[in-house]
Amino acid sequence: LVDVRLRWLDDAPQPLKHYAELEFYSGAFQTLARARLLGDKELAPGQTGWVQFVLDDPAALAKHDRLIVRQPSPSMTVGGGSIVDAHPARRVRRFRPEVIQRLERLAHGTPDEVLLEVLTRAEPMSADDLLKQSNLPREAAAAALKALLESGQAVQLDERALYSGAGWRALLEKIRERLGDYHRQYPLRAGMAREELKSRLGLNARLFDLVVARAARANLITDAPTSLRLISHKVVFTPAQEAQIKQLVAAFSRSQFAPPSIGECEALVGAEVLGALIEQGRLVKVNEGVIFSAEAYQEMVERVRAHLTQNGSITVAQVRDMFNASRKYALGLMEHLDEVRLTRRVGDERVLR
Repeated sequence: LVDVRLRWLDDAPQPLKHYAELEFYSGAFQTLARARLLGDKELAPGQTGWVQFVLDDPAALAKHDRLIVRQPSPSMTVGGGSIVDAHPARRVRRFRPEVIQRLERLAHGTPDEVLLEVLTRAEPMSADDLLKQSNLPREAAAAALKALLESGQAVQLDERALYSGAGWRALLEKIRERLGDYHRQYPLRAGMAREELKSRLGLNARLFDLVVARAARANLITDAPTSLRLISHKVVFTPAQEAQIKQLVAAFSRSQFAPPSIGECEALVGAEVLGALIEQGRLVKVNEGVIFSAEAYQEMVERVRAHLTQNGSITVAQVRDMFNASRKYALGLMEHLDEVRLTRRVGDERVLR
């Protein structure tokens, strides 16, 4: 695709019709092309208009390159002009005022207008690519980019990631919508998993990290190690849920080191409330079947660490006896401590890492 300001010659034998096939010449390059008329239904002899050519062959063309077009039979030159956009991102819609306005800005706009048009077409893009594709003198393009950044019309995440101001605001709005929808669907969850939001935004890992960091600095989101949430989102339990939580806390208090199973907890308060309590750190899930209150877990870890410091090793049976609990709870705790790299297994014993 090539966007062109084309003059249809006075002596052309007939008007230029939409999607007419022509021979396209620019310098030493030659190919067949179909003409998409963007602002007019046809170009009469002597008229000038905007044309997007669909080339049969790839071409190394640049803005301001001159061109001529010839009709194939009988062979004769019927038009000429200059390239305004050598790399349009897509086939644009015909008869759209905004399309014509964009092309006019590319053709006659100030350096900052030209840069902004190029950036809007293919954001995000690197600063180097933006300056090159603008086809402006390097010094003028660099000065224009500086002005766009200072005015907020462009946003730079790093040297390889530039957005237009409008594009950046649209991305932030997309983040707000995605997270807002998630919070409404799962009001008791602290936030959406980072990987899930990355997938929904369609960003690569490097760009996603840059976007998240900038959005967090703008006080739109809170960036946790594994999840993201809108800064306005807070988990709030209903009075009925608070009553259920109170019953659950009482059950944990009655048997600190042999508390209810996860299944029993879910039966009492529901999976979403239980998940929220775990995310808030009020409960600690050590495996798929064992869960402790935060206070009991902390006491158990400290007593196991103290035993290891004094004696050098500990067995699951010793942990079971230490807390007067069943092997299920002792084994669950020690396997968890292995996973968090507090301990490591040596035969039937555990030692500090």
